[in-house]
Amino acid sequence: MTVPIGICSTAHVNAEVYAALLSKLPEVDLVGISEQTADQARKRANAVGTSAMSHRELMQIAEGVVICSTTTAHDELIDLALQHNVAFLLEKPIATSLAEAKSIHKRCAESDVITGMAMPLRYSHPMRQLKERYEAGSVGELVAVSGVNRGRMPGGWFVDPELAGGGAIADHTDHIVDIVRWITGEEVQEVYAETDTRFYDLPVEDVNLLSMTLSNGASFFLDGSWSTPQKDSFWGDGRVELVGTKSTFSADCFGYRYTRVKDTAHGKHNESIYWGADPNNALLRNFVMSIRGESAPATTLEDAVQTAAVIDAAYESVEQGQPVTVKY
Repeated sequence: MTVPIGICSTAHVNAEVYAALLSKLPEVDLVGISEQTADQARKRANAVGTSAMSHRELMQIAEGVVICSTTTAHDELIDLALQHNVAFLLEKPIATSLAEAKSIHKRCAESDVITGMAMPLRYSHPMRQLKERYEAGSVGELVAVSGVNRGRMPGGWFVDPELAGGGAIADHTDHIVDIVRWITGEEVQEVYAETDTRFYDLPVEDVNLLSMTLSNGASFFLDGSWSTPQKDSFWGDGRVELVGTKSTFSADCFGYRYTRVKDTAHGKHNESIYWGADPNNALLRNFVMSIRGESAPATTLEDAVQTAAVIDAAYESVEQGQPVTVKY
């Protein structure tokens, strides 16, 4: 039996990726793609051979949805999913503020609906190998962590502080903070953040550097800037390095790629081809298994609240110009 799954909103850049992957999973029936108006969803729906519809119509026929809306619309769409008892996988970040994140988590915790965050890096083979080595004690006592999650500036609603909750910090803090929490079991205790708008004329930051302290005293440095050139052959990166008293280990989520160069035809002449296992595919398979009762989403809404607290502290640090204690 296939599981009826839908894409709820096409606003997020990953909506197209998820739709293409779900349409190819044999255990999934991609029943529809929804938006405020059918016209907005029709192009995406036609590309994968499914139907365009309203959010409410989708909730009435799907057992699970992947919510790919603007961040500020999460609250409304989550309530709609709860009303229809529909499982959902939510694009990050969970909300535009810590208070709203906690409210969403509380409402979902009081229901029986299956919920999870669309955080594919926990399914990355290099990250899983790094976690195994850390848990085996190969790193020794953790001294320092560094991470990068740089990408192209996405434009659109991502650069609207009202719809996104901020700029590059709001967009690119979640993945690496979540993966470091997952690997080490430590929480971020303090954040000092510096931001700037250097590459584009935007109302939000496109550069951010976070200097953090973990609960075991280790330092944690993260560059989550929109610093990848728009014409770059690959969208960005996702890497973590652990420095310990015994060894230093690192993992590169998207290191399995090669560059193809061609001097014929039109369009892109340099193209990066990723040939590793796709963590997005594993993320979606796990969501389907969760609906079937065979598994559980790797990243919970509780995890999302923890990273929302770090994001909140980072923006507070920018305002104050000094380190800020994370308030969970």
